[in-house]
Amino acid sequence: MSESPSELAKREIDESLILCKFCMRYIGLSFEEPKSTRGYLTQKLMFLLSVCAIFYHVFSEIAYIGLTLSNSPRVEDVVPLFHTFGYGALSIAKVSVLWYKKEKFGELLQELAGIWPMPPLDEAAQTTKSKSLSALRMAHRWYFTTNMAGVWFYNLTPIGIYFYQSLQGQNTEVGYVWMSWYPFDKHEMIAHVAVYIFEVFAGQTCVWIMVGTDLLFSAMASHIGLLLRLLQRRLESLATTHQTDQEYYQEIVSNIRLHQRLIMYCNDLEDAFSLSNLINIVMSSVNICCVVFVIVLLEPFMAVSNKLFLGSALIQIGMLCWYADDIFHANLGVSMAAYNSAWYKTSPRCRRALLFLIKRSQKPIAFTAMKFTNISLVTYSAILTRSYSYFALLYTMYSEH
Repeated sequence: MSESPSELAKREIDESLILCKFCMRYIGLSFEEPKSTRGYLTQKLMFLLSVCAIFYHVFSEIAYIGLTLSNSPRVEDVVPLFHTFGYGALSIAKVSVLWYKKEKFGELLQELAGIWPMPPLDEAAQTTKSKSLSALRMAHRWYFTTNMAGVWFYNLTPIGIYFYQSLQGQNTEVGYVWMSWYPFDKHEMIAHVAVYIFEVFAGQTCVWIMVGTDLLFSAMASHIGLLLRLLQRRLESLATTHQTDQEYYQEIVSNIRLHQRLIMYCNDLEDAFSLSNLINIVMSSVNICCVVFVIVLLEPFMAVSNKLFLGSALIQIGMLCWYADDIFHANLGVSMAAYNSAWYKTSPRCRRALLFLIKRSQKPIAFTAMKFTNISLVTYSAILTRSYSYFALLYTMYSEH
């Protein structure tokens, strides 16, 4: 039996979220209810373990930072602690969003299936759709690969250092993945193994959360941008074929309704991610600054891991700003498309309806950081500028010692 259009639309959307759902499954979250009691209990247990791990991971790093600061440290003692702490804190914010808004995200995906562009599409529209989905897949694969490589370089670096120092004839032991505090002697044999396994699990969990959330946001934002660009094509082709005035009017009304649904969809998505976007914007400059400081001046053994961390941090905040900026400009393009249509061939009633659409599309659709600022590529530029300013300050403090 062939699939219905709604089932086919849902399958295409699910395919664009494969990596997102893969990550979410490993932290015990899903947009669909488990089909068995065993599946339900397994999912809840996995989520509980994931949340407890990242909360203690972040708490232990805070405690370690506090102990370090209490000993009147130098800049080079403190700065390497902050970017991993910032990553963990951001993971807590994002897992809170995923858990609290899980049902809302499920509803948004169902709604998206109802307005998803399905065949028959003209050649230009099909090309636009294919290019959008292809670009999204490529972005997701790069981001996923960079983050996975980064966390496993962190996980295996202590073992690599151990073998390197052993070959140099030095007395050494396997270190730890993160610089954290524990309420027991972590250097005892059993405790050492347990701590190492815990830190690997906690670090990997942070990455599952970060990647899953970012891929969900970027996919949904990319699909909105696609639908806005297809709406532009529909408006540009208005009145290019012979129809009655009533048919022109119904087509315009249909476009207005689609535009309004997309605006509501954007507003719901913005509301869901607004808090995590604020924390992301605030912490990104600090994270980037600190990891660049460490790469340039400290820790040669951690160079590869930190460079991958830097790459994932730049891609992560860049994706957020890119897709937010894409939606902003795609919405502005709707007004230009309406103006560039053959509106002059329509009746005054149709022109008034088009004017309403133009006025509404000139009002920006923007993702915000809790309404403090709109997110766009200008925001990305500002984050990089602040990161450099912070780095210059830290470098000056470091050089004065």
